[in-house]
Amino acid sequence: YFYRKRSGLLGNKNDVIVPIEIGYTLPQENINSDAQFGEEMSLSYNGSINNIKFNVGGNVSYTRSKNLESYKPLFFNSLDQYRNSSENRYSGLVGLHSRRAIQFDEINNHPVNIDGQGNRTLLPGDFKYQDINGDGKIDGYDERPIGFGYGQQPNINFGFNIGIVYKSFDFNADFSGASGYTWFQNWEARWAFQNNGNLNTIFTDRWHRADIYDKNSAWIPGKYPANRYNIQFDHSNYNRNSTFWLHNVTQLRARTIQLGYTIPARIIQRAKIQRARIYFNAYNLFSFDNLKDYGVDPEVVDDNALQFPQNKVINVGVNLSF
Repeated sequence: YFYRKRSGLLGNKNDVIVPIEIGYTLPQENINSDAQFGEEMSLSYNGSINNIKFNVGGNVSYTRSKNLESYKPLFFNSLDQYRNSSENRYSGLVGLHSRRAIQFDEINNHPVNIDGQGNRTLLPGDFKYQDINGDGKIDGYDERPIGFGYGQQPNINFGFNIGIVYKSFDFNADFSGASGYTWFQNWEARWAFQNNGNLNTIFTDRWHRADIYDKNSAWIPGKYPANRYNIQFDHSNYNRNSTFWLHNVTQLRARTIQLGYTIPARIIQRAKIQRARIYFNAYNLFSFDNLKDYGVDPEVVDDNALQFPQNKVINVGVNLSF
């Protein structure tokens, strides 16, 4: 178990105002503090069964970081403090709780003003947000902390390894995994034709008309709301941060897998070779995770899903000793 508290971290004093005409800002000072705490454990075992020698091991750790104090934080009101204060808090994301898709017959009769315009911009399949404070409309007062905070390190890390030797054969595998962090789906992974780019294939599963040329044709359900032009800025229902866009990630990756065969000495001694081993190994061969449908590497969690995934490397080689 560990607990680490740091003080004297760099920060800005917000109660000293420097006129912009001077042309410079005050330097940061050692005024903030934070803490990191958690637990970690590892176990390993070596043994043998008949002609088989083996070793197995595993590890798991849990850690959290927390902001402690900053210099005289200023807030406009209690809502600003609730949303933006970092005092004695874990980091995270604030957003709406998305419940389910709104149906065609609910749009005109729904008692909650979802889009701020009397629901006149809504289409079947748009999000039905939860009216937390019960005032009949969806706005910033209905936002609450959601997710672990996107783009952060996992709170839980774990792994296990296994090694087996049988006669001339050897096998080793190393797996690593993580959980307790969030990928926030955004930009190209959230809006169709973002930056005038191509359509992300995930948006083919969306609410749409049975006949795209007939506005009176039936609606076909899908995972995502119907596409609209310039939806990022013009549609208040779709562009809000909500639980729909958050994915709590759990992943297990085959970090390394290696299989080798040592050629018996009686075969290679005539060539004056002391030892010869043929091997096959792979790095990042496969993973089990819940982000495959979005084309996102669970260890590269940029919110636009544009970062290149980790390389899969496969090697075949020979080790010779003379």
